[in-house]
Amino acid sequence: MKSINSIIDDILLVLPPKQRRIVGGRFGLKNGKIETLQEIGDELGITRERVRQIEEQALKKIREKTKENGKEIVDFAKKHLLSAGGVELDGNFVQDILYGMKIDPKTKNVREKIKFVLLVAGEPLYAKEDDKMNAYWYAANDAKKKFLEFVNDMTKFLTAKDKTLILNNKLYINQCKDLASCHLLAIPKHFGTNIFGDFGLKSWPEIEPRTIRDRVYLVLKKHGAPLHFTDIAKFSYKYGLDRKVPHVQTVHNELIKDNRFVLVGRGMYALREHGFEPGTVKDVLVSLLKKNGPQKLERIIELVNNQRLVKENTIVLNLQNKSHFRKMDDGRFSVKEA
Repeated sequence: MKSINSIIDDILLVLPPKQRRIVGGRFGLKNGKIETLQEIGDELGITRERVRQIEEQALKKIREKTKENGKEIVDFAKKHLLSAGGVELDGNFVQDILYGMKIDPKTKNVREKIKFVLLVAGEPLYAKEDDKMNAYWYAANDAKKKFLEFVNDMTKFLTAKDKTLILNNKLYINQCKDLASCHLLAIPKHFGTNIFGDFGLKSWPEIEPRTIRDRVYLVLKKHGAPLHFTDIAKFSYKYGLDRKVPHVQTVHNELIKDNRFVLVGRGMYALREHGFEPGTVKDVLVSLLKKNGPQKLERIIELVNNQRLVKENTIVLNLQNKSHFRKMDDGRFSVKEA
């Protein structure tokens, strides 16, 4: 196959300078930047509408020549797209053509040139980016229809199911027939993936956290263990959730306000959903003994340490409070009922 530059040069050779300038600018062939009708019009001293008309005339003139000169690229692209399930995200698709055809990746603006050939040839079909979707390519209208049905089904699934269950168990994978289907999830803009690789709806704070409280929750959820509030602030920055380390006191204030977070030690916080219960050491002792029944000191210390970061002496001192606890003849402790 001829080089991509030779193919492009041969195609554009039939155009007069003004048409060549407009086509090159509109497809980013010159510097990789796709220029607007207004930008080109301002440079050439003509209206936006006139630029659009000239572009349209130029594309009609070179369409058949592009199909002829770029036949290998078009044929490879169509065949690859079918093997990928008929639909693929714009960036991934162009990248696959680039490496699949062994086109020199160092060629200036090579991705824009590949897209130019395909778009002018009109094959495969192309869906522009809009408010709901990122740009993508599709083999035929039936492939597009199936893709949109898949998106609709996935949206309903994510909306109807418990999001915590979905995130913890990656249940969305069960909705994908194969790996190609999973790749399609990058096209709809209402789907998202957080920095930890979790997939879901962008409206979920676990996927796209919008407040400090959301980011604190995500740090604790992913860390899976209690953290000091100063470390939570550092991890929020380290994980890329914040552009800079958030103010420590602000983080602490959010931890205090939200009942999802439990104080488990001096400045140490954990998530209630991880099994940590709020309250004083006495409250935790009462709850654990009511739940597990009378226990010996060693087992009580073990149970409390799963809930709180406290010294052994603190536990012992609390158990000596005869208003709330009693020591049985066999050495076990129980809750003293009112």
